[in-house]
Amino acid sequence: MADKKNYNSDGRSAEDRTLDKFAELLIGKLETIQADWKKPWFTEGVSTSLPKNMSGREYNGMNSMMLMLHAEKEGFKLPVWATFDRITGLNYVKDKQGAKQDARDGEGNKLPQVSVNKGAKSFPVFITTFTCVNPETKERIKYDDYKRLSEEERTKYNVYPKLQTYNVFNVEGQTNIKEARPELFKKLQEQNQVTHPVQQEGDMFAFPAIDHMIAENKWICPIKPTYGDDAYYSISKNEIVIPEKRQFKSGESFYSNLAHEMGHSTGAESQLNRLKPTSFGSKEYAREELVAEMTAALVSQRYGMSKVVKEDSLPYLKSWLDSLKEEPSFIKTVLQDVKKASGMINQHIDKVQMELNKTQEAKQENTNQETAKYGSYDIPKWSLPYIIYGDASGLSDKEQEIVDKFLDQNFPDGFIPEVEEGQDKEVNLYPAFGERNENALTGRGESPYLAVDTASVKFCQPGYMESMSDNKDDGYTDETVVDNTKEQVAAKQPPKQEEQQEEEVHFHRGR
Repeated sequence: MADKKNYNSDGRSAEDRTLDKFAELLIGKLETIQADWKKPWFTEGVSTSLPKNMSGREYNGMNSMMLMLHAEKEGFKLPVWATFDRITGLNYVKDKQGAKQDARDGEGNKLPQVSVNKGAKSFPVFITTFTCVNPETKERIKYDDYKRLSEEERTKYNVYPKLQTYNVFNVEGQTNIKEARPELFKKLQEQNQVTHPVQQEGDMFAFPAIDHMIAENKWICPIKPTYGDDAYYSISKNEIVIPEKRQFKSGESFYSNLAHEMGHSTGAESQLNRLKPTSFGSKEYAREELVAEMTAALVSQRYGMSKVVKEDSLPYLKSWLDSLKEEPSFIKTVLQDVKKASGMINQHIDKVQMELNKTQEAKQENTNQETAKYGSYDIPKWSLPYIIYGDASGLSDKEQEIVDKFLDQNFPDGFIPEVEEGQDKEVNLYPAFGERNENALTGRGESPYLAVDTASVKFCQPGYMESMSDNKDDGYTDETVVDNTKEQVAAKQPPKQEEQQEEEVHFHRGR
């Protein structure tokens, strides 16, 4: 039967034995913290990111917490885990008929065998499976099929979740993948480098996604940094109050403490409905503190920050230890709540980070589009008076049209030209523009323009003039660097001498 428990010789199920192991690990960690509460939840440099399987998928909060504690205890540094079947499966590939064949390299040579190290002991993890049953017809369907049903059709089925136990091995510490498949191992290392969204901002860290979440009220409740001593989540007001970041010894401390309060806020009635009216100092209160602490530890670890136990939570350490030792179900329910809470926080942070990334990408794209056409061009010398000063005298209508087209296409918002000394080219076959060579065999690589003498001209964005005018040691003057407008450039008649002199000194776009 699908819901039948697996019992060993002592009569205890695999689930019970796994929970015992989880409780043992957590008790050991809490006792370490009790002895030195300034130690972080996870030792820096051991497991640098959240545990993942070989496909790159993160384990959920429950398994993640325990795998990291186990990795810390055993000294495993690469946070990648796999089942025995997954590891040995690297030795084979399936042909079109589904038959197993030896895995081979590009030259047809059989790849070295991958195996679990002799004497290696696996570690259990939980995988939640779902049984979907129609209570009337007793029909059972797969959960994937259930998810594809309409809301009305889903009401015909009862869904029963079940925790199943799987055993995994650490890829680096318990297999020979590093030696047998060095390329694969290197890839796994690269994929599991810790990410640090926090950025140095003076003497403090900044976490742009959370900062944006606070400023734009994108969390499930308002977050109010307030000058003071208290950090708390108010159930009645549904808001988080936390001291200002500058009051903390580090930005890292600010964000990890905020993650604790965010953990509490996930328990609101409108969210995970975990928080119940309870008295301060009660077992229920202590349990909620543990959920918030473990949630904050996981969230902090995921984003490359360390988390020490919140000082206000220290009085509950004994209660946590007693509950873990006395109540078999305690560890299970706590870890399930941590899984849900940390998942909610991570989801919100990742969503905001994606929004920021898209905004930044859009800004960068716009900047690239704006600046792509600015730069140096080989400009025919006959057009320089027109481009630099707006002097169209001596140009035919056709020549002026050619120049106008070039300027309009490349610099619709104006430009600042700068003639680069010593960059002249005689008989240039590839100027930026010029008279067309109607007889050119462009299909054979000939230039579409007639050969012409050119000068290199650097085109800069409007606003460059102001920065240049503050530094006269660069050799440029207002007479040689001018911010031109489309209107002036498009003028058909040369300006009068007096007007031209005035423009050379004072003209800037927008004035």
